[in-house]
Amino acid sequence: MKFLSLCYIQWSGHCKKLFFALTFVFTLVAVCLHMSLNPVNTKAVCDNTKTDVYQWALQTSQVSKETKDFTFHPGIQKINISYAYERQWVGFPNVARIDCEYSLKYRAINKSYPKTVKRILPILFIEDSRNCSTFLDKYGYRRYPQASIEERNFPIAFVLLSHKDIDQVHFLLRAIYRPHNVYCLSVDIKSSVEFLAATKSLAKCLPNVFVSSKLENIVYGGYSRLMADINCFQDLVKHPVPWRYVINSPGQQFPLRQESKTNLELVKILKLLNGTNDVLGVTGESRNIERFMTKWKYITNETSGDVYLMPTSDKNDPPPHNLDVVKCSAYGAFSRAFVHFVLTSPISRDLLNWSRAVYSPDEMFWATLNYNTISPAPGGFKGVPTNRPWLASFSLWPWDNLPCHSKFVRQICIFGIDDLPLLMSTHALFANKFYINHEPMALHCLDQFLYNLTMLGEPRDTSYYQNHFMTK
Repeated sequence: MKFLSLCYIQWSGHCKKLFFALTFVFTLVAVCLHMSLNPVNTKAVCDNTKTDVYQWALQTSQVSKETKDFTFHPGIQKINISYAYERQWVGFPNVARIDCEYSLKYRAINKSYPKTVKRILPILFIEDSRNCSTFLDKYGYRRYPQASIEERNFPIAFVLLSHKDIDQVHFLLRAIYRPHNVYCLSVDIKSSVEFLAATKSLAKCLPNVFVSSKLENIVYGGYSRLMADINCFQDLVKHPVPWRYVINSPGQQFPLRQESKTNLELVKILKLLNGTNDVLGVTGESRNIERFMTKWKYITNETSGDVYLMPTSDKNDPPPHNLDVVKCSAYGAFSRAFVHFVLTSPISRDLLNWSRAVYSPDEMFWATLNYNTISPAPGGFKGVPTNRPWLASFSLWPWDNLPCHSKFVRQICIFGIDDLPLLMSTHALFANKFYINHEPMALHCLDQFLYNLTMLGEPRDTSYYQNHFMTK
């Protein structure tokens, strides 16, 4: 009673956080009890076409109706790097004093750096988004000065796919956010209710940031992963921002090539593409032909409820329109004209339908369209796919004959601070992957590096891109 009386008299920040946290927990318990007493509703939540949990999450985060106004902070209108550091807008606040300059140039030792950073719980994003002006200042979304005219005349769209660690999604979004660009946030419908609500809270206060109108129940290697991107593409073509390119990214990537006075460097690189698409192309036996020569089916684990793909003994039909399957990464940079082709052409529609029975269609759909010669796609490449450089994302695999100084998860390196010199030597726009709960100093130092580069306006050599992408 004494504590409650104190809260009543002094409505402090800690008391408010406790109140909102308890309210959230009690509401969540009520929802779970309701679901347990109504089996039909429980099934509806798990159904890919039903989004009861998502709709509840949207209502939870929409406490007040507020216009998304964005003004640039007066403290950063001039080159003033120290201001953002003082406000704890760069990197992770609890390790702000760590000097990253050495680790970016020379191999550091993971164990000599902090292993953890202070996490931000989903409930805090939900609570803080009630006041958008405070939200923008607290989380550093106004840390950059206004973009140049060249950047504003070349807006970029981003698709960010995530399912956990909302603070890492925020960390990525803050690094790439500019109010003249547009961002579609796609969330796995299996994500926790609080994650869904917190994601909506991020979008609530940021102009031109929105949650996809249709979310998918993502199955690893499944058709739904491809549809998550397609759904965002459908939303983006209707958005009023006249974006030129769209870059799709998981929430566990982080930019490498972005800043030289805000996102001007990224704009200049995309301009050099001259309307072509940046899509990885792999042909021959390296395509993992078993993924599409055989039909795959979905299996549900009766104990855990998890859904996974298994190959069948049935031979798959050949690709429609005599298309030659080309393997790719799930991520790339796509021109607006290519996106229109993906959404409207009969070839794309038929290939998308054929992709339902293959494994990991997101790793063949884009390249098969981009490199096809039957009905050339806008911005496509007519030459040998393997001759086309790819710059959208850099990942490290066991067969790359390069050391991963951290660890592999599903055969992909989770980068640590030891790996930063390698990342600095690549020409990729992004690196994939990072975990906020594993060697997070890699993220911290990259964010520090990119922010400093932005504010100082130091140009980087772009001759590589000029030499490789001046052709259409």
